[in-house]
Amino acid sequence: MKAEHHVVYHDPAKWAAVPANNGANGPVWQWGDELLAGFTMSTFANAAGHQCAGPCHSWLARSVDGGETWQTWEPEGYAGQPEPVLRGLTEGADFVMPGFVLRVEGNGYHGNSGCRWFSSADRGATWGGPYGFGTLFESPELAGLEFTGRTGYLVDGPRTLLLFLSARRPARGIALQEKAFLARTDDGGRSWAFVSWLVPWSDPCRAVMPAPVRLSPARLVAALRRKSQTNNWIDCVASSDNGATWTHLSRVGDTEAASSYNGNPPAMVLMADGRLCCVYGHRSERRMLARFSADGGATWSDPAVVRDDFSSVNGWPDLGYPRLYQRPDGRLVAVYFWCTRERPQTHIAATIFGP
Repeated sequence: MKAEHHVVYHDPAKWAAVPANNGANGPVWQWGDELLAGFTMSTFANAAGHQCAGPCHSWLARSVDGGETWQTWEPEGYAGQPEPVLRGLTEGADFVMPGFVLRVEGNGYHGNSGCRWFSSADRGATWGGPYGFGTLFESPELAGLEFTGRTGYLVDGPRTLLLFLSARRPARGIALQEKAFLARTDDGGRSWAFVSWLVPWSDPCRAVMPAPVRLSPARLVAALRRKSQTNNWIDCVASSDNGATWTHLSRVGDTEAASSYNGNPPAMVLMADGRLCCVYGHRSERRMLARFSADGGATWSDPAVVRDDFSSVNGWPDLGYPRLYQRPDGRLVAVYFWCTRERPQTHIAATIFGP
């Protein structure tokens, strides 16, 4: 598969990583050839595990040429506002504004904490918030749980939005009892209601970081990061009633041969030709992979290699966490974190590939 690799951000004194923890996982933040992605920044440290030391900060990266060159910066008001400054919305947000983007911040990952969201009406140039979720966590399904949401949403109208989140029993580190759920607002974010679990709470395996796609007015699919005590993989779940109920649709692929490195989250888009594309990192193989589905996620192609030249300074396969876009010319752009022999420190990369 033809692929072009580009550097989004690299500084040998910095750790730049995990785009999936910052920025949208559906819908993608894209306006034609203009792409917006988030990532986490910290100080580089040549230590075991993550190559970082010190506090983490949330950054943004923008490309206006379809992923070939990038500008990066630390935005104001995008994350990390001190608690409990949760400014309420006096008027509901307009979700269909051409420049609208929404970012969720939750507990349990790299410099993020709390239960709040931020929004921008100008393609991420300026941000408002933080905003709260009202009485969402007083619902019986979520009472007593810890909020761990990343960013994934589908806009259903000027004031209606489906927000794909996650929660777990309070814990330190990774918990298998952590599940993705769907919440909904019909008043521009002033109030939120629990809708459904994407995977039953009784399921024994972790199911988080959903990448949702709308296939029709009622049909939704979402790729999920899964983890058990023995292996890690990507599942695809589906809803035929606009998120009210969900069923398992398919297993997209493994993200690891065992369960040593915590697997990888998916990124998924609906392509212009009607196929789905799902991209994820495989840590055991040290590769970025893409699979395609021509039947709405029921079956998937064999994996296509997006990239396989990983080489880190400490030998640990810390990689992936992609965002995924399709350019107007049909080519796909994956943004993820990576290491190479030339740049063995963790950095943000972009690969342009596909048709």
